[in-house]
Amino acid sequence: MDSFGARLRHLRRTAELTQEALAEKSGLSSQAIGALERGDRRYPHRDTLDRLADALGLAGDDRAEFAAAAARPGSPARTEAVPRELPGGIAVFTGRDTELDRLLGLLGEPRQGVVVAIAGMAGVGKTALALEAGHRLARRFPDGSLHLDLRGHAADPPDPLDLLDRLIRELGGEPPTPLSLDAASARFRTLLAPKRVLLLLDNARDAAHVAPLLPGAGGSAAIVTSRVALTDLPQAHQVLLDVLPEADALRLLAAEIGAERVAAEPAAARNVARLCGYLPLALHLVGARLATRPRWPVAHLAHRLEDERRRLDETGVRTSFALAIGALDDPTARAYPLLSLLDVPELSVPVASRLLDAPEPETEALLERLTDEHLLTTPAPGWYRLHDLLRLYAREQVPAGEGAAAITRVVELCAAMAWQSMALVSAASHRHDWAAGRWAAAGPASAEEVFAWLDRHQAHLVTVVRQAAATPGVPREAIAAVGLGLYEYHRARARWRDAIQVDEVALELVDGVDPVAAATLRNDLGVAEAELAHGGEAAGYRRSHAFLRRSLADWETIGDERQLAGTLNNLCFVYGLGDDVDAAIGFGERSLTLNRSLGLRHVETLTLVNLAVLYGRQGDRARELAYASEAVTVGEETGDVRGMAYGRMRIGIVHRELGRFDVAVEELSRSADLWRAAGVRLYEAMTLAELGRAHLGREERERAREVLTDALELLREYGGAERVAEVRAELDRL
Repeated sequence: MDSFGARLRHLRRTAELTQEALAEKSGLSSQAIGALERGDRRYPHRDTLDRLADALGLAGDDRAEFAAAAARPGSPARTEAVPRELPGGIAVFTGRDTELDRLLGLLGEPRQGVVVAIAGMAGVGKTALALEAGHRLARRFPDGSLHLDLRGHAADPPDPLDLLDRLIRELGGEPPTPLSLDAASARFRTLLAPKRVLLLLDNARDAAHVAPLLPGAGGSAAIVTSRVALTDLPQAHQVLLDVLPEADALRLLAAEIGAERVAAEPAAARNVARLCGYLPLALHLVGARLATRPRWPVAHLAHRLEDERRRLDETGVRTSFALAIGALDDPTARAYPLLSLLDVPELSVPVASRLLDAPEPETEALLERLTDEHLLTTPAPGWYRLHDLLRLYAREQVPAGEGAAAITRVVELCAAMAWQSMALVSAASHRHDWAAGRWAAAGPASAEEVFAWLDRHQAHLVTVVRQAAATPGVPREAIAAVGLGLYEYHRARARWRDAIQVDEVALELVDGVDPVAAATLRNDLGVAEAELAHGGEAAGYRRSHAFLRRSLADWETIGDERQLAGTLNNLCFVYGLGDDVDAAIGFGERSLTLNRSLGLRHVETLTLVNLAVLYGRQGDRARELAYASEAVTVGEETGDVRGMAYGRMRIGIVHRELGRFDVAVEELSRSADLWRAAGVRLYEAMTLAELGRAHLGREERERAREVLTDALELLREYGGAERVAEVRAELDRL
């Protein structure tokens, strides 16, 4: 393999550059170029490599080989996938030369944490400019490009904590525990500091909305778009976009419909540009319309635009939308407004079919037609998106009374999927008495399929519940059913923040109206608050205890001893998390006694395991094994997969801690299989971690490494930072 110096000399000569010319193009000194070619400097810095690669026009494999030639011997090869998340730019980009040159100048050279804020009215082309610059600059950011739609002007914009959670995970990190905005933002900047990543943060509401997501020191940069000028971001370079000058507007129209048509009717073309308010989005839409009707005179379109009823406010966008929607057949035109109702960034085919009250194949065909008409985009197969302005326009067209009915159908779909997950994972749960089969769904048959559906839609569930609660006419019982039915899903996926947000909305609706639902939701909130507070501040436990004790009082008033026993078990679990072992055992034994008096063998298993753990913490190993073994026996008798999994997990841990590694491996292997079958990925991961430790006890280092690696992969998605750090440390020691 050629030395780096020889490769650099060959590439420079191939590009027909002198050392002085290459130095000028790269911003390096000619002495530095000479030293590199002679081999005086064999391992240049990464910034130097990037400057040289840019100056030589290297990309793809050529750029990678160039960088590899400069790597020190024994340096680990980079194997992780580099994120390249920028959506494709618009097909026609014209004008904005001054603004684009400024962006390329600000972001094209390595600097410390450059931020560019692009502001302007909706539809003025902020995102188009940001994407154009982002794609041109991609090779200057070798560690990737990340894209977030902040939806700052939506009714329910994403929580900055959720956005930071995603960014941290994209960079290969783990969110801090307990999760706070300041801590998550600091973790994000720390992960970003050694990298060169371009962030495109679209549709910020204001400076406070986007500030936690910005890079700090280091070579990363951000482009932020917003409808308002973010002047209170002191580190941001401001770029304000206005409507296009007439000349650029005409060039955009010509690019859409052909320069010869504009030249043939210059006055009509200028009139179209004026009536569109010189707004790029409007010009794009009407241009696309004309392009598919080559026999239409430009003057015909100008005449249609003269009618003010065809415009959206003063910008002319309403006219553009009216023209596009006016081309649809009547059923499609009536259906389209319903697609705008939900405050979510995109729609799946099942959700859209409920909005439209139509079969899924018919709905998908309609969505594809609307995509062809440029009224929808499709960011991924089976998912569809409306532009913000199109959403606003379409909502104006929804007939009175139809909005609440459509949202109700979506809520009922979410409830049906939630209760199907409950039925598949916890068929013996007493909360099925409340549901009484009202939310059954004819859908996927396995827990894995149902959970996969909920995983794909989980980012929207909180938004749908909140919007439904704020919409007059949506039945409160249907909204509450979503929260009540998602209990096992939220627990299996450890989505405690989502659980709290959904359950709080549901509880507000049913409190004082439906005592059973309210008591159940308080129970669920108590468990979620405790899980979220585990390892964090005591306030979370105080909220948890308050919810659970109120739930206990509710069940005593209602007189349902079965539910009372379940809440006592949860109090046992929660007080154990908070290290009040004596109180926890008291609650657990009360629950166990009550269950046995009622003959409810099928709900004993978790209480038995909770008590086993607590007695083990008191040093009573014999009682710990006895309770865990009884949990397995009861689980086998009643078909309680989770109870069997939990019991075997505990038995395996005890034997591992006592040095009985063969028994531990057997029990933990069976437990992991059971957790996997139940879809409870967090506990599967925790069991795999214990199994890896048991293999280590048997001196099976390679097998231990394999199992711990599997555990780490699952924990990164479902576990906390503390568990991830612990397993990673064990792997490092191996």
